[in-house]
Amino acid sequence: MHGTARIRQLDRVCRAMKIQVQFENQPVLSISVNDTETGRLYFDITRKQNQIQQPFYRDTMLWTTEYMAQLAQRAKEAFGWDWLHDHYDLSVSTQLHKDLENSIGKLGFSQIPEKYDDLLYDLHHCLHAIQNGHNNKQVRSANFQIEWLTDNCVALPESFEFMPETALGDLILINPYVGHNPLQIYNENDFTQLSTTCRFHDIIKPGIVLCDKTKYINKNTVLQKFQDEDPEFVQLHGAEKIKYYSGSAVIGQVDDINLFRHLRSSPTMLKLQSVIFYD
Repeated sequence: MHGTARIRQLDRVCRAMKIQVQFENQPVLSISVNDTETGRLYFDITRKQNQIQQPFYRDTMLWTTEYMAQLAQRAKEAFGWDWLHDHYDLSVSTQLHKDLENSIGKLGFSQIPEKYDDLLYDLHHCLHAIQNGHNNKQVRSANFQIEWLTDNCVALPESFEFMPETALGDLILINPYVGHNPLQIYNENDFTQLSTTCRFHDIIKPGIVLCDKTKYINKNTVLQKFQDEDPEFVQLHGAEKIKYYSGSAVIGQVDDINLFRHLRSSPTMLKLQSVIFYD
């Protein structure tokens, strides 16, 4: 592991905040939430949301170009969007993402007819999965993500530190926006329309996101790319702000990494059965 800040966060587990995730016919996956100001806010708002609304999980094995073709046809009929392409490299997928930014990204789920919730969700996540190289029903190459479709949120405390790395099985805050944080902008080289695409992760929303791989982040490199591509945007928001939000929002870790690996390699589709919070 690198970075004393990360070590400090992962060592601060005094209030035993646990989340138990049960998939059908699988052992219970236990997750520990860090006992920090952010961890406590996250745990409380997510537990509260779970009490009033059922969470859902889409197995990432679903995200393939074949499935995207089905979604594209539905999007054409529902919204008039032209999402059917022979390939979905970054040049194509980043442009298609603008449709999401200008619809659900601006309005929020509360302003979108409920009948379109599943379609918009699947379009968004299938696009990102394919964008990141996932196109195989036999593997899971994207983050595990359990969600509640809600606009409920609380402010991210100023005390929070975005980490310079993530590890397999890390619990991270869910991206609260359809737009992207500076790190994702950098990874996708999507510097067009930064005023709508770049969103700073300044709130906490209910969601359980578990990282699928270890990643190292050079915040200075991200900042330099922003300065090269759009110096006016950097001047508007400030270099320190962009650098600050370029890390990873780690707030916990699975308790049994081998069990998490087992779930990731399960040959059958995972079906969510229950999520339980206790402290």
